This record gives sequence, C-alpha cells and structure tokens, in this order.
Amino acid sequence: MANKHPLGNTRRTERVVQELKQITLEDKVSVLSEQIERLAIHMEKANFADYVSMLLRPRRMMFYSLLGGIARGVGLGVGFSVIGATLVYLLQKLQLLGLPLIGDYIAELVRIVQSNLNNPYMR
Repeated sequence: MANKHPLGNTRRTERVVQELKQITLEDKVSVLSEQIERLAIHMEKANFADYVSMLLRPRRMMFYSLLGGIARGVGLGVGFSVIGATLVYLLQKLQLLGLPLIGDYIAELVRIVQSNLNNPYMR
C-alpha cells in the first residue's frame, strides 16, 4: 500500500503535480492574476477596507459598538413588551371563554398582572 499524501489521494496528487510541471510560467502568472482579481472583488464586496479603517480608529469602533448595544437593548425591551402585552391580551380572552381546566389559573395570572400595571411600586 502506497503512502498517502496528507492532502488527499496519492494518484490525484501525482496527477496535479504532473499537470503543474507542464504549465508554463506565463500560464501560472495568468492563473495567479485571475485569483488575485477574484480575491480583490470578494474583499470589495465584503467592505474589507471599511472594516480595517474601523479597526485603526478605536474610538469610532467603540462609538459604533455602543450605538449598536443601545439599539439592541431598546429593541429587546420593545419586543418583550409587545410579546408580553399580546400574551396578557390572549389570556384575558381565554378567561372570557371560561375554560374549566385553566380558567382559574389564567384569571389569577391576569389579576396579578393588572394589579402590577395599576400600582407598579407595590410588590
């Protein structure tokens, strides 16, 4: 059994090596040039230059990080409030249906929420 190349199949590796030997220097430069152009296009699409300039200005990066954190916090608060209000509304509607199994539990939960809404300082 032949020793396998660490990068893959031995036969495939040998075939690639033979093909590379047959390629002229001009072809190699051409292939490398195309790869560099593709890399430049990908870096441009990823706004790599903007990212590097942000890293070189720590105050600007901290400002944008702070701004992003504030936006996430406000979004979390608003989202949780909307979901909580919707849940309380649905529980009130379920209470009106008079479901025998969970009606008392829902009624108690709605009473607790309403008492906290009426007097937020009472705990």
